[in-house]
Amino acid sequence: KEIIGEGWDIHPQHIYVASEDGRALTEYESRRPPNWKIYSSGPTFDEPGRAPTSNAQANEGQDGLEAMAALLIALEADRYVLTTQSNWSRLINELRKSIIHPRCGECTRMIDVAPGEW
Repeated sequence: KEIIGEGWDIHPQHIYVASEDGRALTEYESRRPPNWKIYSSGPTFDEPGRAPTSNAQANEGQDGLEAMAALLIALEADRYVLTTQSNWSRLINELRKSIIHPRCGECTRMIDVAPGEW
């Protein structure tokens, strides 16, 4: 409700959730109202402490491809759940502020959550 404001339960909402934690994505998806479309992409890491670069060679760059797709998918949203302590979230937020927000008449909103906060 906080990220959407007025009409959160009526109007279609397009929300990008930046997380590498598959549990967080599952939690957001399971609690969303029916009018919300949750976007997320990129590699998820269910192993605590496993870095995105730990498997780059083993998976032949699949994580990098998914990261590029996440950038494109993020452009579809107008609401964002980010952790700006993360470089990835800061990149998404810069795209939001410099490209999406001006083009849609300042229609975007972002909520900054702490790491581990869902």
